[in-house]
Amino acid sequence: MPERLRNALVWFLIVLLPVVWIGLGALEAEPSPEAGARPQVGSMTQMQGRMAAMLGGQALAAEDPLGTRPMARLAAAILLARAGDRERAEAQLDAAAESPQAPEPELLATVRTLVQAWPSERGTQHLLPQGTLTEAQWTLLDERMGWFGRLARAELTADPVLQKSHAEDQNWLFIGLFAVGGWFLMAGVVGLALLVTVAILAGSGRIRSGLEPMPPMHTLLGETFVVWMVLFLGIRLVAGLVLTEASDGGALWTALAFNFASLAALAWATLRGAAWRSFRTAVGLHMPGSVLRLAWMSACSYACALPCMAAGLLLGALLSSVSDRSFQDVSHPVQDMLPGAAASARLALFLLAVVAAPVVEEIAFRGLLY
Repeated sequence: MPERLRNALVWFLIVLLPVVWIGLGALEAEPSPEAGARPQVGSMTQMQGRMAAMLGGQALAAEDPLGTRPMARLAAAILLARAGDRERAEAQLDAAAESPQAPEPELLATVRTLVQAWPSERGTQHLLPQGTLTEAQWTLLDERMGWFGRLARAELTADPVLQKSHAEDQNWLFIGLFAVGGWFLMAGVVGLALLVTVAILAGSGRIRSGLEPMPPMHTLLGETFVVWMVLFLGIRLVAGLVLTEASDGGALWTALAFNFASLAALAWATLRGAAWRSFRTAVGLHMPGSVLRLAWMSACSYACALPCMAAGLLLGALLSSVSDRSFQDVSHPVQDMLPGAAASARLALFLLAVVAAPVVEEIAFRGLLY
């Protein structure tokens, strides 16, 4: 087949395969919630709530402080009632109850009891009469509402042990946020200075691009990317059948193995007669000098990425302010899987997000497609 025709076919398949995959996904019926499924407050919602409780004031001023998901509304109702804004707390509860994904009536009634128990003025001490909530209801709050349930119990029962634990948790959160914020601020300033320096030097012609001419194997790279897509999507289909029978931890470890298995597509180049060394160089699987050079280049790239990330966050907040959907309602599936996950499952999630996804995606998209 002529080279030009092969290249056109590769691009056609690169466009066609994602379209087919998206189309098949759109045709699938939306999965109904499993019988007995009991949603929990997500880890990000808990973090946002802890920060809002620490900052107070404007942190709760938004119409939906923690987003519009039903469980997030229940969490916001607890924080608003604690801040003395019972009217808005009741509105959050009503909105959660009217949602198609509304929690079960028992949880709604329990949270409503807490909302009505808090005094209407912030700072006024008020204890929940003994027996208002049963131990089973407190356990329900702890299991489903997480930190918010423990906050309510600590403050409305005046339990000194719970209050001390709550205060210590908030203190550690403040220390952690201060340390992380300081790190990002310091590294971000360095990155901004590096970006400005590079722009000035590039504009004056004192530095040149580090991009090098590509080996003459563009079509082969495209073919390999198509093979990777077919293999990856095929593995996804098989995984959807296999992982339904696996346990939570086992499913994640199997998914981790499947991610790396998709890189078997790289063998396509050798099957087509290409020299592995040349192909590996074209994909980027080689060391750019010494380990020390790679380390400082990586550190500089990380620092330069932080100002770009900050700009992206500002843009996201701007888009959220002019749209009907809060960015707080958008989350990564991992965030919903973390609460209640076993230690082995947490390790598998970490490896999936921090090792497997970057390695596989960098090789496939940057190495092959770009």
